[in-house]
Formats: sequence, C-alpha cells, structure tokens
Amino acid sequence: MSGRLIIVGGHEDKDDDSLILREVTSCADGGAVVVCTVASNERDAVWKDYKEVFSRLGCRDVRHLDIGERSEIVNDPPLELLDDASVVFFTGGEQLNITTRFAGTRLCAAVEELYRRGGTVAGTSAGASVMADTMLVSGRGSESHRIRENLFMAPGLGLLKDVLIDQHFAERGRIGRLLGAVAQNPRLLGIGIDENTAIVVDREERFSVIGEGAVYVADARNVSYTNVADEQADRTLSIFDVTLHLLSQADRFDLATRRPEHRPAEEIESRLLDLAPSANGRDGQGARRNGRNGKRRGRAAGH
Repeated sequence: MSGRLIIVGGHEDKDDDSLILREVTSCADGGAVVVCTVASNERDAVWKDYKEVFSRLGCRDVRHLDIGERSEIVNDPPLELLDDASVVFFTGGEQLNITTRFAGTRLCAAVEELYRRGGTVAGTSAGASVMADTMLVSGRGSESHRIRENLFMAPGLGLLKDVLIDQHFAERGRIGRLLGAVAQNPRLLGIGIDENTAIVVDREERFSVIGEGAVYVADARNVSYTNVADEQADRTLSIFDVTLHLLSQADRFDLATRRPEHRPAEEIESRLLDLAPSANGRDGQGARRNGRNGKRRGRAAGH
C-alpha cells in the first residue's frame, strides 16, 4: 500500500493561512516530520525556516536530514532519523542535488519504504520534480517550444509513475516546455503546478489540488500528430489533439482514467484551517475569517 505524496509548485505560503504546509502537518498525525535540505545550497537557513513554520503549525518533532555530499550517507546513513517519522519533506533548490546525492542509497530506500507503508513524502519546487520517475531538469520557458531545443530530462526518485512534473509553472511561463516534453513521450502525463499550489496524491490513484494557483494537466495519449521528429531544428512545435485540463483548489484528477472532477474549494479550506494554529499565531477561526475575506499579506520567499 502506497501512502501520500504532497507535490508543491514552490513558494508555498508560510506566513498566512499556510494551507499547503497545514496539509503536510496534518499528515504527520503526531509523528515526526523530517526536513531534507539536500537540494539547497543554503541548507542551514532553509532548515531554520521550515523548522520554525512546522513547529508553529503544531509539529512537536521536526528533524533535519542534512546531506552535503553523497559520501556522508553511503557508509553510515542516519536511518535513525526516520524512526517514528510520518513525513519526509524535500525542500527546494537543485533537483540534481537530490538525485545525485541521495538516490540509490540505503537512506533513499528507507524513505521509499516509509512511503510504501503508508507514510507521506512531500516536496516543493526541486523537491516536487524528483517525485516522478522522469523529471524535467531544464529547458526554456516563457515562449513556444522549438523542436530541437534542449529539454534536459533525467530519472527522478520514481515515487509516482508515468508522470512528469513541472513547477513555478504559470509564473515562469512553462506551458511550452511541458507540451514539448509530453510530445517527446506521450506515455507521460504532464503536470504543471503553480506557485503556492500543490497536488495531494493518494495511493498513486488520484490527486486533489490545494492552494491559490492552478494545476495544468497535459495528456498527450491521444495525440494524432506531432512534428517533433520530422521538422528542422528551429521549427516551432506542432502537436494535435493534446488534452489540457486546468484544475484549481479542491478539484480532483483520476490518474487511471485521466479524468478531472470538480469539488467545492470551501471543503478543503474548512478542514485545514481548523486543524492547527496558523503560522503567525492566529487561531483556526481567525485564519478562516482571513481566508474567506481574501486578505493576503504577500507571499513568503520559497526555494
């Protein structure tokens, strides 16, 4: 039985209602949250930031999995950090830092085992991209994809199969590169996640959306034509009959049937805003009133 994945598009709110990090906290259910900062080049600062916010949201046991070099965990992996842990959270940074320093180790296998036993693995920004078996590492955003532009894809951690994830999606104009990626391999379902937005994947069967932005789902399974293998290198991509879904808070998506389902956003807001004190100290009722009135004090810095 697989557990839950919480895959965040980056720059998640840490100061106001913090819906996404509340969901991470709720999954801990009294167990430890292990924050892995291996992706970041500022590991201590990132750890301090997340330790503070998770503690304020009610996590009593927040632990730091600090990996600077692969050699640090190959011979003597700190497996004890996962004892009684319910959640492992990968911060942002560079996704290749995660795969090159962490993938294939005994510690990585232990995290996967935690997930397969029903635990939660979460990640934001770079920590989101590594969840799939194929990750989109680099490639131009903000413009239409050209056929021979270099889309650098690499193996991820493989916790979610047959999916490709992109983050900071609308903010960095990445629709072109996501379509270019699924054109190259229509087997993969392309998922683009906006900032301060997440998908919560249950048992690799379906996901629901949390946050203020959108989730884009590009399904190329029934594509009738693409010029990706035929045209000159500088030609703009053509792709016919690709299906594009746009989901917002509380909407669901079935990964088996590849079909969306609408759900009222208020359901998830009410559930999460009553779970724990907010990150700035307001109680759940005060946070709910703030959320309903739509007041925001700006977005916290993400990684």
